[in-house]
Amino acid sequence: MKRIAVLSFLLVLAAGSLAFAAVTGAEAPKGEQPLLITNAGQGPGGKMGRLLVTRSEAVKEMTYNAEPKPEDLEKGGFKTMLVVIGSSAKGLGASGITIDQEIERLNAMMAKAKELKIQVIAAHIEGKARRGKPGSADERSIDAILPGADHIVVNKEGDADGKFTKFAEEHKIPITYLDSAMDLNAFAKAMYVR
Repeated sequence: MKRIAVLSFLLVLAAGSLAFAAVTGAEAPKGEQPLLITNAGQGPGGKMGRLLVTRSEAVKEMTYNAEPKPEDLEKGGFKTMLVVIGSSAKGLGASGITIDQEIERLNAMMAKAKELKIQVIAAHIEGKARRGKPGSADERSIDAILPGADHIVVNKEGDADGKFTKFAEEHKIPITYLDSAMDLNAFAKAMYVR
């Protein structure tokens, strides 16, 4: 009987430690409000990010805008911007734009964010589904956002080649790893519930 109790305790302890391992790496930065959630590449990740942050119930002042223009950043008075990176041919087609036009918009958005001193969290949460060969829409979207990021959040599966880790190390940007996209919920809580 004693043996079963000890085994049960060890299983509970192991399960608890696995739950804590879902978000690793650098500690989440302190987020400021209002928060803008957007996407880079017209993929579905932005909407998923909005849902996960909303479910965290950690943010009171939040806006979702799939295609913010520089003037939108200024008007919104945003302090933090969560950019969910991932491209989709379907998303680009629905928006009626090419990846070149999207990259142009992203460059303008990131330049304005820097000018306004908006904290930028670059998030790649969808894993290998939103990675591609060099020059692909996914990779171009990543390359447009990372240089302006104050913090990187990446699904471990999406960093199998070490691209995000290497960039973070080379540019001294804190990086946090998620075991799955769902862990963005815990990351948001860590940013806003202190």
